[in-house]
Amino acid sequence: MPRLFLIVMFAATAIRSGPVSAQEPDDQTPLQAHIEAPLILTRWQDAPSGVTLIDDGDIRGGRAPLQPTDALNLSPGVLVQNRNNFAQNPRVSIRGFGARAPFGIRGVRVRLDGIPLTTVDGQAQIDAIDPSSIRSVEVLRGANAVLYGNGSGGLLDYRSYSPRNSPFARVEAQLGGFGLRRVHGAVSEQFYPDEQSSWAFRGAFTHLEQDGYREQSAVERRNAGLWLDHQQDNRDWFFILNHLDNPLAEDPGGLTYEEWQSDPTRAAPLASAMNAGQEVSQNIASLGMVQRFGGSHHQLLAQGWLTGRDFSQQLPFPGDSLVQYDRRIIGGALLYQRPLGDLLLHTQLSLEDQQDDRQRYCRDVDLEPFVCRSGTSDDLALDQLETASNVGLGLQLAGPVAKERGRWVVGLRHDRLRLAIEDKLQPGGIDNSGEREYDETHYSLGYSHKLDNRWNAFGQYATSFEAPTFTEFANPEGSGFRPGLEPQSSQSFEIGLRGNYYGLQAEGTLFTVRVEDEIVVDDDPGAAPGDERTFYRNADRTRRDGMELGARWWPGALPQLQLAGALTWMDARFDDASNNRLPGLPDRTAFIDARYQFQQGWFAGLAAQYIGTRYADDANTVEVPSQTVTDLRMGRRLSSWKYDTLLVIGIENLFDSQYLDNLRINARNARYYEPGAARRLYAGIEITWF
Repeated sequence: MPRLFLIVMFAATAIRSGPVSAQEPDDQTPLQAHIEAPLILTRWQDAPSGVTLIDDGDIRGGRAPLQPTDALNLSPGVLVQNRNNFAQNPRVSIRGFGARAPFGIRGVRVRLDGIPLTTVDGQAQIDAIDPSSIRSVEVLRGANAVLYGNGSGGLLDYRSYSPRNSPFARVEAQLGGFGLRRVHGAVSEQFYPDEQSSWAFRGAFTHLEQDGYREQSAVERRNAGLWLDHQQDNRDWFFILNHLDNPLAEDPGGLTYEEWQSDPTRAAPLASAMNAGQEVSQNIASLGMVQRFGGSHHQLLAQGWLTGRDFSQQLPFPGDSLVQYDRRIIGGALLYQRPLGDLLLHTQLSLEDQQDDRQRYCRDVDLEPFVCRSGTSDDLALDQLETASNVGLGLQLAGPVAKERGRWVVGLRHDRLRLAIEDKLQPGGIDNSGEREYDETHYSLGYSHKLDNRWNAFGQYATSFEAPTFTEFANPEGSGFRPGLEPQSSQSFEIGLRGNYYGLQAEGTLFTVRVEDEIVVDDDPGAAPGDERTFYRNADRTRRDGMELGARWWPGALPQLQLAGALTWMDARFDDASNNRLPGLPDRTAFIDARYQFQQGWFAGLAAQYIGTRYADDANTVEVPSQTVTDLRMGRRLSSWKYDTLLVIGIENLFDSQYLDNLRINARNARYYEPGAARRLYAGIEITWF
């Protein structure tokens, strides 16, 4: 069926092609939006692959901003889980990549203001992103190894409010059910000491507390950020500092189906008994410079960053379940772009080094230490120094076709990734130290063709790779690397249509992806009895075929109404004799958001998300039913020449539906289910000074 779709789409683009009108859309149309994540600055209309641009109106818009993933439902192909379990971080999958992650984001690259939030070995946590400080996020769907290296599924490129495009000051406060309490404040200013230079700064702070819908799910978190900017002639210097203090993030764990149905508010018995949760402290500092050489496309960007993360987590099972690590990452990138006649060349060099000093300790249900590994004399079950380094060198070349009727982009990148483990414990006198080194070269070929003044057709072929993280390399036999676990590689092809037609901005994409050695959750790792850690193995081959539709509509007859939606159909399977569906991935997802602007600043919004059926295990024996969740928000904006005041009241899960906030794939003891919250009322106020 997907192959038939591809043939029909190609035929449609060929039929649609015709003379291009000389009349161009004005600068106010959505077609003029530009995206930066593909490295070469590109009009959204001309991108050769699936991409969604989400702005601050989507991110805010009267919602309760708990997580930086709350607006990602507007992008087709994206599935977001784990909004309310702050101990595990939000889980994001794009085209099915990342669904296996028991926590955090895997297989999807994440950046914040040019700083990678994905570690060198490939894991991402986004607790350092403050939702109220985000101006936009670009969602690139599909293979992106050519752009950013180790990753298969896509990219989330977050952009904060810079000092140059911020209001002078903003204050927010929200209160809501389940003990929600949140405050945010930000201030910015610009200075002009002379005609050739200027200074600007922005500072922000957010405090969040929530008791949680379930037992053992409370959180306390503080985010702070500072951005300094100095411009002089054609040079721009910037310094960014982000701080995260997360002293409390409890983990309620997963439930069995019977426990979920009888009492969804309960925590897993061991999660309560062991006080499961985490504590995190993190700092990120970045210094960068942009040099422009007399043209919008001729510039040099140099940026360096330093990340420190101190982490401690008690997992909800006895054994080696207390995890601690001290992480340091240092990295930098050099990006140079210049025109070559009608062509545009972009080159990049990136260097990163990661060091994790990691320990695991044994704890029983009374949180008392005990010896749980042979050959040790205390409760220390794992003590290893993990280092990862990567050198990436890439280039992109773009150019027009037939008097700018079309635009092609080719990309090539080579990465040398080295992962090493120094076993400092050596249980039983056995040294499990070792290293893995990968040399990977990947490429992409993309083309966008202007069909008429409003519609473009596009297509892209790309390859990518994804090496196991240190967490995925965990050895059921003890420390060191798990033998036989290999990186996964993929080939993807997509075609689509994108454009604007009388107030309708739309994009439709068909894609097919083939993956070799996909890294999946191992449901039988041969670990010691009672060891409930997650381990991983390679599947032989998997495939994904799908269709994505995304649209925004401003009806001409009803200009006060704005509709936005996303629809995804995907068939993701093991490409073997079983032909089973990949667990955790629904066959269909749909999201729609409607907003109506009344007179005198009043507005109302309604959003609904549908997630289709999926399986919780590789064998497809545990089917999870579909679910639909609806949210309502309304409010009033009071404006003057000097400030805006926004008053909001909202209801999450309006119809009190039973649904899952997270699905734990191949979970032991059938604890697959993390229930979502019941109906919740919240209210907020936001005051902005200009």
